[in-house]
Order: sequence, then C-alpha cells, then structure tokens
Amino acid sequence: MEGILNNFIVSSTINNNEIIQSQIEKIIKGSNFVELVRPATIGDGIIKIDESQENILSEIYNSARLTGRIKKFIPASGAATRMFSRLLSAIDKFKDHNLETILNTIEFDKDASYIINIINNIDKFAFYDELIKLLLSRNINFEDVKINNPVYLLSLIVNSDGLNYYNKPKGLIKFHKYTNNKSRTAFIEHLIESSFYQADFNNSIFVHFTISEKHYELFQQEVKTISEFEKLRDFSFNISFSFQSKQTDSITLNENNQIFIDEFGNPLFRPSGHGALLENLNQINGDIVFIKNIDNICVEKLLPITVKYKILLGGLLILIQKKIFEYLRILENKSDDSFIRDEIIKFCSRLLNINLPNGFFKCDIEKQRDFLFNRLNRPIRVCGVVKNQGEPGGAPFWVKRPNNQIDLQIVEQPQIDFSNQEQKLIFNNSTHFNPVDIVAGIKDFKGRNFDLFKFRDEDSFMIVNKKVGKENIKSLELPGLWNGGMADWISIFVEVPKETFNPVKEITDLLKIGHIE
Repeated sequence: MEGILNNFIVSSTINNNEIIQSQIEKIIKGSNFVELVRPATIGDGIIKIDESQENILSEIYNSARLTGRIKKFIPASGAATRMFSRLLSAIDKFKDHNLETILNTIEFDKDASYIINIINNIDKFAFYDELIKLLLSRNINFEDVKINNPVYLLSLIVNSDGLNYYNKPKGLIKFHKYTNNKSRTAFIEHLIESSFYQADFNNSIFVHFTISEKHYELFQQEVKTISEFEKLRDFSFNISFSFQSKQTDSITLNENNQIFIDEFGNPLFRPSGHGALLENLNQINGDIVFIKNIDNICVEKLLPITVKYKILLGGLLILIQKKIFEYLRILENKSDDSFIRDEIIKFCSRLLNINLPNGFFKCDIEKQRDFLFNRLNRPIRVCGVVKNQGEPGGAPFWVKRPNNQIDLQIVEQPQIDFSNQEQKLIFNNSTHFNPVDIVAGIKDFKGRNFDLFKFRDEDSFMIVNKKVGKENIKSLELPGLWNGGMADWISIFVEVPKETFNPVKEITDLLKIGHIE
C-alpha cells in the first residue's frame, strides 16, 4: 500500500505522506466507540434556568455584547443536495404522470403523497414567485402545468434549467416568504436573528460563515442584497467567510482496503466532516462565539423565544467564565487557602460536572492545585438541549473516557456500538438532544485564544461508508466539531424550548409552523 501511496502523493490534494498513512490505518482499524455510562438528565448533567435568574443573566450578557465580545459562527458549506434528494427521487418515479394519476396512487405510495403535499402548498414556499416568473418567461400557464405535468413543475425547482436549487448552497435557498413580498434566504435570516442579540455599542455585528469555495461568489452576491432588508439597515455587518481546508480531506479506500482510484487515475479524497471546521473556529480570533447550523432558523415573528434563550445561554457562559477566571488567578498565584480550595472543588463538581480522581484528597496541595488549574483552564461551552422528539443528532451523555474519567459529552449515533445491548439501551433512553445551539468561550483567563486542537479527542474519529457508482468506499471523518472536536471542553448543558429548534432537512420542513409567516 505504501508503494501505491507514494506513486500518487504528488498529485493528491493532501501532500503529507504521514497524514495519509495515518488516515489509512484509522480507516482499516474502524471507528472507535465511546463508552456510555448514562444519559444526562435534568438534575444530572442538564440544568434548567430558573425564571428568577433571567434578568441578571440578561444584564450580564448585554454588558458583554455592548463591548463587542460576541461573534457568531455558522457552518454553511453544504449544498442543498439532501434537502431535495427525496423530491428528485419522486420526480423520477412519477415523470410520466399527471396530477390525477398521482392522486390515484396516494393511498399506497408515500412518494405520491409527498408530491401532492408540495403541489398543494406550492404557493407557501418562498421561491413560489420566482417559479411563477420562470414559467411566464417560457409562456407556460401555471394551472395547466400543475394539472397536466406537475412533475415538470417540481423539476423546475431543483434542476439546472430551472431554479437549480439542488446545486445551490443551503444558505442561499429562499426559506421564508413574508407578506411584504420580500423572501429571505437562510443566510439573510441568520443576519436578522443576529440583529436582535449581537449588536455592540456601534451597532456592529460579526458573523462568520464557513462555505464551499465554489459558492463564494454566490454568497458575495447575497451580501450585496443586505441593504434591501429594512431590518438590517441600522446595523454594520462584519461578515467573513472561510473554506473547509483541503488539507483535512480524507483518503478513500475500497472494500479491500486499497486506495480507491477515481476515473482520472487519481486517489479519491473526500471532505472529512464538520470536525474539519475546528480549524476555521480556531482562526476567527473569537471570544464569546455562538455556533448554529445554517438551516436552523425560524421566521421573524417566532424569534423572541430563540433570542431570549440565546441571551440566557450567553449570560450563563459569561457568568461561569468570570468565576473560572477568578479561581484560575487564585490558583496561579498560589493564594488559595483550604477554604478557597474547598469552594473551587464544590464549584467544579456541582456546576462544571468535573469529577475528582480517586485519591485526590490524599495528594499534596501542589498536585491538587495543578489538577484544579488544568481542569479549569479550558475552553467553555454552554449547549442548549431540547427534549428528545426523535430528531437525528447528538445527545448529552455521561461518558467514560480512556483515563477512566467520567464526564459530559455530546455523542452521535455513529459513535455507539449498537451490537452492545447495554450501550444501545443507554443511548435509546436519552431524554434530550443537542440541536447545535452552542455558545463558546474560547479565550483563556489572560485574554489569549486557546489552541482548540489541544482539546480535541483525536481517537473519536468515525468511518463513513459511501458508494461511488457501484463500488463501496470508505473514508475518515475527523472528530465532529461539537462531539469529539470539543471532547475536552468544559461543558454545561441547559434545557431550551423546542421552539428554538427549526431545522430544514428537506423541502417539506419549510411547511412547518416555524417557517410560515
């Protein structure tokens, strides 16, 4: 295998032989599973913010906001391929049918029901007006095509000879339709959301998007439309973009663990998942950073509950961070007496979910101090978690780490060994899941940015299996950004209302209450 590797190394997107060899070894070895101890629950790893605390947390947050400490980090590199994949499949299935024949199969064919649902509600989609204009430009009557060739109508949404939504980035899909005839993309809606809780004393707002390099010009065009939205005119947006580094791409192997060679005779490299974005987060020089997926956004009238909990999560992080910094200075200066040390220990165990190692109290003072300092001097994240409703995604668990330390982690399904019935039962008994609603503190107590790579669990990588044509392939995904990528962060989980979670995984999600004005 090394011989094959050496033959192709010069032409690959990754030019570090050692990195590729390490990737190959990990792919052959397979995924490492985590060891779940129990689900995090209310009172055991998940907290609820008491109503009496809301005002003070809001005041703490707003003080930090005005000084310009707040940034937002949005992974937005994905195309809308998955969002429209089921629609494409249904279009192919019913390409020779009119509306009546599709209706005749609706009772026993879920794809028929899916198409009829979209057709019956097509005027509710934000891209409806754009679709009508396209039909008019081709002298096609909407009602006629809807009845006689509904599949062609739907194909104009996704295909390159129409709106080409299948190939556009999800951030530039028109998500929401408003009564003033101004439709908004997910990109614009994130800026609207940010305007309610991010602006500093100059009304400046910093938002960073990670995007695909091939979509950069499209996003730049969307930036030029910001002034069209009255809600955004009073703010100065500092919008930045970064790309997922090609240097993080993974080599691909076939079923026989040989390097997979593409149609051009080169080794195939694939993006290594959202864990690769840790590098992007590491480079934005952030302080307090909100992290949220591009597709988790609601219409403006429903924003108040989302904004409220953004502020509360941010206020809680800043409050905890302030106390941690105070204790770190005490520990660094060795000015802690037994009373203060007991206070720090209680703070670590009761609020930060840091368990003391066996024999801690038998250690001398210096070792106790070193342990407390090292466990406190880490990046912090406060994660909103929603009651489990069967949505896909990571969930909060108590996990046993390789050093036998038990701590809180976000765990995703591919990290679980479902052949182990005990682990399967623990995972299925989770009460909450993480909708990627995170606020992160990534500066240390001396105002320096942490090197986030030092707090990643390198062994929590995952192996993904795909098909290229008829061939099965497998590649490496780096430790996920919010699970393995943040494995050694201080983690606080807070229950937030389900109304704060409005993901768009497929086109029909845009017909749910969170997306209708």
